[in-house]
Amino acid sequence: MSTVTNKSSYKQIIIDEDKVIFLGYQLILTKTEYSILKALIESADTPLLPDEICAKIGIELSNKNISFHISNVNKKAKIISNRNLVKKFAKNGYFLNEEM
Repeated sequence: MSTVTNKSSYKQIIIDEDKVIFLGYQLILTKTEYSILKALIESADTPLLPDEICAKIGIELSNKNISFHISNVNKKAKIISNRNLVKKFAKNGYFLNEEM
C-alpha cells in the first residue's frame, strides 16, 4: 500500500499537507493564503494571473482579494527572511521570488 502526500517545494519553501516550512521555520498561513502559495509553487516557472490562481485553488476572488492575501503571505515571510516571497509580474500576474 502506498501513501499519497500533497508535498510541494520550491527552493527554500516546502508545503506538506497543510503545513508550510520556509527557511526551516513554519509559516502560519490562512487556508486561502496556503492555497495561493501552493498554486504558485506548482506553477513556479510561469507567472499566474488572478483568474489562473482562482482556477487552480477553486475559489472565486477579486484581484483586490488576491492582492490582499499575497500581501499577507509577504508580511509573514518578511518576519523570517526580510524579503517578499511573492512578486508581482507586469500588471496583475504573480510569481515566486527567485531569490529565495
